[in-house]
Amino acid sequence: MRISARESAVGATALATLLLASVTGCSADSDDGDSGSALLSALGALAGDTSTKQVSFLDAAEVRELSKDDPKRFASIAQPSSALLNPYQPGLLGRNFEEGQIDSAVDTDDAGHWKGSFDASAITESLKSSGYTQNDEGDQEVWSHPEGKGVSLKFSEDEISYSARDSDPMSAVTPKDGSSLADDKEFRRAAECLGDVYRADFNPLSSPNPVRLAALGQQAESAAKNTEVLCFVVKDEAAAKKLEADLRAAVSDESPKFDGTKVTVEKGDQPVVRAVVPDTAAQRPGRLILTDTELWMTAAG
Repeated sequence: MRISARESAVGATALATLLLASVTGCSADSDDGDSGSALLSALGALAGDTSTKQVSFLDAAEVRELSKDDPKRFASIAQPSSALLNPYQPGLLGRNFEEGQIDSAVDTDDAGHWKGSFDASAITESLKSSGYTQNDEGDQEVWSHPEGKGVSLKFSEDEISYSARDSDPMSAVTPKDGSSLADDKEFRRAAECLGDVYRADFNPLSSPNPVRLAALGQQAESAAKNTEVLCFVVKDEAAAKKLEADLRAAVSDESPKFDGTKVTVEKGDQPVVRAVVPDTAAQRPGRLILTDTELWMTAAG
């Protein structure tokens, strides 16, 4: 793929802007693409009709462990992507709520599901002071604002689900059997391609782009050894073959930036192009959408 400097900047900006919205802030022993069961389990908490939105997954407990000695290195990918954690707006979860209470999170721009250790009493008190009331919806106890503004939530001491949908809000985080993001063919293909990751960011792309879903995952054997895995679900084998060649060319053209990258194609009804990019100890995880955007740009082109 040969593009001008101006086209490069435009392409990088477009895709990076989309993905930076989900990058705000699981170790793996190999890069051969494990089942991604923890990731698939998290995707199972979101309804499949959110597949048109950006989605992020974070094993926050693993990131805290990895970043003990070097928090700055992991700062760009260490936070869940959630409006509930907006530092510029008053939080609904209580004055003493801290991100460290979250062990894992899966979020879109308007809904999400967290696991961790939460102070349910403090959250209840905070919601009441913000004018929220509790309603029974089937077997769910949902907190919502009587004026219909803001998010709706349900929570316990170990789980929080929230949604900002206008109608039937909790349907976003209570998928019916067989209708979650884990059941979505493209998301499942991407998750299985990413393997065992502590962070994953998914960005659906629309036609005429032959890439249907772009995903970036972070793996780490140790705090000093991070690997970034790019997975592109494409429309057919012809598109996969072309993207494979374009990615290989970008790796070569940008040497030594992406040296050591392995590009492969996983064939099937919906092929996946996979690029495994090793980081050095000096490089921050998430660099492929923060600074070194050429591989993303290749897929966006």
